[in-house]
Amino acid sequence: MGEKRDNIDIISLPAYAQADPSFVVSSICELGEHFFDQAGVPHRHDFYTIYWIKKGSLLHTIDTVTHEVKKNTLFFLAPGQVHKLQMSERIDGYMIAFQDAFMCLKDQTQVSGINSGLFFNDQFSSIVTLDPEQSADIESVVRLMLKELTTREPEYETALHGLLRYFLVLVSRIKGRSVAIPAEQHAVHNSSIFLKFKNLIEEKYRELKTVSDYAALLHIKPVLLNEISKQLSGITAGEHIRNRVILEAQRFLYNTDLTAKEIAYKLGFDDPHYFSRFFKKYTSQSPSEFKEASRSVSHQP
Repeated sequence: MGEKRDNIDIISLPAYAQADPSFVVSSICELGEHFFDQAGVPHRHDFYTIYWIKKGSLLHTIDTVTHEVKKNTLFFLAPGQVHKLQMSERIDGYMIAFQDAFMCLKDQTQVSGINSGLFFNDQFSSIVTLDPEQSADIESVVRLMLKELTTREPEYETALHGLLRYFLVLVSRIKGRSVAIPAEQHAVHNSSIFLKFKNLIEEKYRELKTVSDYAALLHIKPVLLNEISKQLSGITAGEHIRNRVILEAQRFLYNTDLTAKEIAYKLGFDDPHYFSRFFKKYTSQSPSEFKEASRSVSHQP
């Protein structure tokens, strides 16, 4: 029996950054062996990450779902997601990583790139496969990013900001209708409130678990927060909060050896029995049933 896993490591962007701590573009090979050692263990990033696997194959586990990855696949990971990479053959491609502050460099309200469904959706992640023509377009944008990072000409940050936005627009088009931005989302104010709400959940879901709590922080009525949430994501604000708590519980059950009682306390529940009932109500499995089922799937050859 190995050492008990009781935590999920958080990796910060400067760990990967050669120069700029807020925006990184790198070929995966150049990230070095340390990257591959870290990537094989369940961990989180505190930044947005895009992986473009150009060649090779691997298994990529995001939260509790394992995806088989072939060449020319893009992955979008939001901060806080738990993931690990298991390589069956050597991979190559690019990693693009940026902090929330970088995306808000010029205009905090126009968040269509982040809020388009590539990073935030019911599955909490997006996977996009490219054809050769699409790969060529994406490659040209990534090469321009690398050039700007290398030459650091005047206003290179503004250029990188524009290139990242263009990259996200291109991929949103490729992904098509599933992430098409509804007409209502052009109401920039509502988009801004929704993104702030999602960010607040990330910060406070252990302490705050009601729509009223978050509405108060956003200075709006709970009914309006629910309306905006349903309009922009298809589910209520309460479901977003609940889903986030359930997701974190599943992450701990899948990636650590913590008991349900220990997880309950980590997630801000005073009563472990209430936590178990809450988990079963919304997943149809008790925490121990989920752990057993997920372990048996992950241990299959």
